[in-house]
Amino acid sequence: MASAGFWNAKLMIREICSGFGAKVARIGILTVSLTGLFGCAARQLETADISQMSCSAQLAFAASQIDKHNLRNKEAAPVPTFPFLRANRNSVLMGKQVGAAVAGGQAADVLFADWVAQMRGLDRAARASEFRNLGEASMSSLARIEDCADQMAAQLVPADYQALSKSVFVPDDYLDFQRIAGFYPLTAFAAHFGYEGWRRDNLGSFDLGPDALIGLGAWESYQLSGQNDGGVATLAIKDIRKDAFGRLVPTAVELENIGRAYAPEFRVRVQSDSDRIGHPSLLAKGAVAHVDIDRPTIFYRLGHTWFNDQWHPQIIYTVWFPERPAQGMFDILAGHLDALIWRVTLDEKWAPLIADTIHGCGCYHLFFPSPSVYRIEAPEDGDIRETAESPAGTVASSVLAQPILWIDAVSHYLMAVTARDQYEAHHTVASALVAEQQLGSLALGDGTGFASLYDEDGFVPGTERLERFILWPLGIDKPGAMRQWGHHATAFVGRRHFDEPELLGRYFDLK
Repeated sequence: MASAGFWNAKLMIREICSGFGAKVARIGILTVSLTGLFGCAARQLETADISQMSCSAQLAFAASQIDKHNLRNKEAAPVPTFPFLRANRNSVLMGKQVGAAVAGGQAADVLFADWVAQMRGLDRAARASEFRNLGEASMSSLARIEDCADQMAAQLVPADYQALSKSVFVPDDYLDFQRIAGFYPLTAFAAHFGYEGWRRDNLGSFDLGPDALIGLGAWESYQLSGQNDGGVATLAIKDIRKDAFGRLVPTAVELENIGRAYAPEFRVRVQSDSDRIGHPSLLAKGAVAHVDIDRPTIFYRLGHTWFNDQWHPQIIYTVWFPERPAQGMFDILAGHLDALIWRVTLDEKWAPLIADTIHGCGCYHLFFPSPSVYRIEAPEDGDIRETAESPAGTVASSVLAQPILWIDAVSHYLMAVTARDQYEAHHTVASALVAEQQLGSLALGDGTGFASLYDEDGFVPGTERLERFILWPLGIDKPGAMRQWGHHATAFVGRRHFDEPELLGRYFDLK
């Protein structure tokens, strides 16, 4: 890749400047909208009885209280002038699909309604955590405010599409001004060579078999108690309701069953308590989170991706470690808390199509395609930008359905992905399965209420790494820090997000 020389510096600069310009324009729109909507509420409605307010005033009041206490849930972006909706990157693509249907003369009423419902669901879930963190006294107002939000959403009709589509926007997680100030077209080369060194030093473990792996040390196996057999993994997913886009809309029980069906075994090489999986916890408001290793937990959530002209469900799993311990005085990668994320994408028959993984910082993005897909040429393949790494080659779909993930000590790097086998770990730890959204509102250890694991910017406070002082020119805020879903930029050189709905199609296609 380095032979590309100065590669395409014009392309990089154009990418920066166009993204920066669009961002400035949208920030202007957002500022005007929020000022008009929330300005009076923040000044006058501190002790108001919301039952006497209009629905729009109730929502404005709620937003002012959340913002006043810095409790904004950052997972989904607000939709300016539509305070009863929030959007993620899927919302943006779904909106384009509604627009394409309208332009093509198709009846888009149901598509439009389900697009609004998706954003209404994001808003509802976020506000629930915000109000819980605000305090018990506020929870009594939540149902009334949500009724207002539902009423306002129900009033939207396809004729509102143009106005709504202009407001649905999710900013990316790259800071263009840092890339400009840090001479990104030049500093990217140093980052590229550093990444190549990491690949060379760490991806060879995927060539090891279970015999070699088991001999590397003491392993602890974290797996769900009573986990379903892989042979019944589909769990009648075909009976779960789908929306007009073809996306699964499971009940909470159905989603938990899906999460249980595809959960991997996390097999960790343990050298200290830093290598044990637990549950993030907060002792008090403002306290730095810690991981309670006496509560081994596997977190799960549902996602969707647009691949091969259809929406595919994705099951995402996250495990948390107390820290990445320092290996020397100037270990720039060490820090408080660490996390590994594993995601499996299902095909139309509910068999794994591909899996991929990152750490909680968004780093170390690796892909594990099944034989059903093949690698295509990607724009990044011809230059120094990070592209799709598949260190294990293709992996059988049956393996991806319920794999063993071999995780190294200290770094918590993924070392291998193998089938369930006859090798037993030295110690098996029964683990709970918990919906990941619960991390947005954790019961405080001192009994005084609830608080989010994440701050109002979507980071886990106290998890910053020293690497941020070196990698800032690459435009990622707080590189190495743990962050909330929806904020995982996964490429230092280039531009890529873990939750991009069209990410897989950038690198793979169906055979």
